[in-house]
Formats: sequence, C-alpha cells, structure tokens
Amino acid sequence: MSHRVTVQTEIKDRMLAIDSLKAANIQYREQGDTLYLTSGGFENATLNLKTGQVSGDTDYGHNVGKLGVLRQHYAEAKFKQESFRQGISIQSRTVDRDGNIVLHCRTA
Repeated sequence: MSHRVTVQTEIKDRMLAIDSLKAANIQYREQGDTLYLTSGGFENATLNLKTGQVSGDTDYGHNVGKLGVLRQHYAEAKFKQESFRQGISIQSRTVDRDGNIVLHCRTA
C-alpha cells in the first residue's frame, strides 16, 4: 500500500540545493520553485524550495533515512558559503569511515 512521505527540511536556497544534488549525484529537473528528483533513491520525489519540504512515496522506497545524504551535502554547501562570507578558508575535505564529511578550516 502506498503512503506519502513528507519531510520538512531547511533546503530552500536554489543554488545550494542544486550544488548539493550534483555532489550527491542525484539528477533533477526544475519547474518553478520545485525540483523534481529523477534518479537514485530519490527518483519521483520532489523538493519544494519555498517550504523546504521533500515529498515522496513509499512505493518508490522513499523514507526519511535516504534523505540524510542530501541533507549532508546541503549542510556542507551552506557551511562553505558562510565560511567564504566570513573569510574562513577550507584547507581540506575528507570523508571518514562512517561517511561523515570533515572540513578542516583556517581563519584569516
């Protein structure tokens, strides 16, 4: 039986959302304020950039857990944007054994 899955996120910045989708290797198409996700575990899900809601369906295997990779890439993009604004440079980026992104930064 199909069930709608809707998750509230803070993913509202179009440029950062698109950068995050590319980093996560998730294909998409744009229509107005909505990104239609067209590949991987997010195929047939939508991201509303006005509200930050990601909507999907259990028939496609969508669940809150799969959203973690997109949230992680968005958080990285947001952090990089804010770091640049504050004059903080990112010296290196690594991914640990658990898949966590680790950024090493330096202030001016």
